Amino acid sequence: MNSDLDRKLVGQSAYEQLRNDIMSGSLMPGEKLKLNALKSRYSVSVNTLRETLMRLVSDGFVVVEEQKGFKVKPVSVADLEELIELRVVLETLGLRKSFANADTGNPVEWKAHLISAHYRLSCMEKLMMEDETVNVSEWERVDRDFHMAIVSNCGSNQLIRYHASVLEQFMRYQLLALKKRPFRGQEVADEHRALLDCLVNDDVEGAVAALEAHIRKGSQVPV
Repeated sequence: MNSDLDRKLVGQSAYEQLRNDIMSGSLMPGEKLKLNALKSRYSVSVNTLRETLMRLVSDGFVVVEEQKGFKVKPVSVADLEELIELRVVLETLGLRKSFANADTGNPVEWKAHLISAHYRLSCMEKLMMEDETVNVSEWERVDRDFHMAIVSNCGSNQLIRYHASVLEQFMRYQLLALKKRPFRGQEVADEHRALLDCLVNDDVEGAVAALEAHIRKGSQVPV
């Protein structure tokens, strides 16, 4: 196998492991990221580790301080509130644009994508109600996929990219919250079902209202 490809695969694996450990709280907010310890933990070179950490800095999960090195980005109420506001703005705008594009394009394809994403999410929500610990990583992925599907027909790559970044950082708070309180279970499943019903039945204002109310539930996340 090409050595450059090998390095890329190792770097991607290290990125995913570090990201997951930050998302889940295995690496705690504010924790210093010491290169020697991380090198052993993830079985990568220092150079690969530095590149991975700088990528996580760019993605908003790690901060670097001059003369002090890397640390996991701290969490705060102010940061969470900002993420909630950004999600509301970007996701509702993406929803409206996706509806507008569906009117002039092929609405069946977008709605089929939404229904498929929701089906996977609803299955995982049932599993989460049975056992959070085993299913939390997959639940986070399919929850994120459903919300990304909502804006996927907006026609703006920039909006999709910014929304994905904000959503991923918001999901970190959701995963950390599961350490302090149970998964919201049937309540959140019902919110997603009501939102999907509005989406597939062309109820734009109902969908916007349901989406914003659902996102703002995030203000109840303990920090």
